[in-house]
Amino acid sequence: MSGYIQRTFQFIYLPGLVFCLAGLISGVGCSNGLLERRPAVEKRWACDKAADEAMHRHDYEAAILLHQRLLEKEPANGLALYHLGYVYGQTGDHPTEALYYEKAIDLGFKEDSIFFNLGMAYGELNQIENSIYAFSKALDINPNSADNHFGLALAYQRSVADKLAEKEFLKAIEINPAHVDARLYLSLLYADMGELQKAAGQLRKILEIDPAHRGAREFLKRIEKE
Repeated sequence: MSGYIQRTFQFIYLPGLVFCLAGLISGVGCSNGLLERRPAVEKRWACDKAADEAMHRHDYEAAILLHQRLLEKEPANGLALYHLGYVYGQTGDHPTEALYYEKAIDLGFKEDSIFFNLGMAYGELNQIENSIYAFSKALDINPNSADNHFGLALAYQRSVADKLAEKEFLKAIEINPAHVDARLYLSLLYADMGELQKAAGQLRKILEIDPAHRGAREFLKRIEKE
């Protein structure tokens, strides 16, 4: 089962420039985007094949029902709890998502991926301190993950801890120079801080990596007009 990054939405204001972050990323307005990850699977638990297949084909109603049926028989199945939390997150029910992640963690499921996803769920709930704590736990387990540094940077960015966010974005980029999302959000952070040249520099790097990146190209055009 793949983990996910549920991108946070943030409106950035520059003189004469107000735009939606999600719109820049997707080009389709304020809709959620996903960045898939593939976490390691805890070996002592197994999930129901039909439940996972329903999850993968985005039949979330069936996935919830089938995972719940498995958990009626195996209430201490941490992997199934993790998967069920993920499915609820996909439906937008982030309180229930976080609840099932927490239950899985209490039972000993402690891959960095679950703390990462928990951090994103807390972010959606605007529980910023909890989000920072969860991403920090993910980094304790896997400090060499660019995604984990990226997640922590998002939480700091949301809490307006600009320097801490910058540090974590740069660490993510150091680990993975092709991490386009880290560069994009860092460019938004720089723009919000009024450092437009730094923002433009990150956007140009994105376009070197992905010349077709619409969000980076449009953002760069707007900055160059300032």
